[in-house]
Amino acid sequence: MSQAEIAGGRVTLPHELPAKGRRMRDFELRSANGQSIRVSDYRGRSNLVLIFTDGRKQTAALLSHLVTGYGQVKDEGAEILVIGQGSREQCATMKEHLRLPFPVLADEDGRIHREVGALDEQGRATAAVYITDKFGEVFGVYRTHESQVLPPVADLLNWLEFVNSQCPECEPPEWPA
Repeated sequence: MSQAEIAGGRVTLPHELPAKGRRMRDFELRSANGQSIRVSDYRGRSNLVLIFTDGRKQTAALLSHLVTGYGQVKDEGAEILVIGQGSREQCATMKEHLRLPFPVLADEDGRIHREVGALDEQGRATAAVYITDKFGEVFGVYRTHESQVLPPVADLLNWLEFVNSQCPECEPPEWPA
């Protein structure tokens, strides 16, 4: 049983989109450099910002701004995972073109995009952003398919700060040991 389950967090069911207060379902994809990465690889270690890309300028702009703010994201105990719908080669090109320092994963068949609500009715990728705590509980949700706009980096950092404030045992003690 995971920490989130012990704390009462329920896993998102297979027929549901990830939602606030539910744990993100685990998935495994290959990174642009061929490494196999699972969301659960970060459980207990890092908050996550999961960005599902759609090839649009707004999404590329968010990723570019996150390159600049990546140090602040890491300071909040978080990692960014970018999930592109397409081949590993396409994802490697995006990673190189945008100079992304964080992992870029290839959702080659679009299955994961579909499971998280990042596809439109025609099966085209749409952008989505999920912010989770170290145990995979979803705190922030942005899905452009639902007419939501992508958050600015400042909002993502505010979410990560909020997530950390909810986990006092994750912070150093206030008094000397």
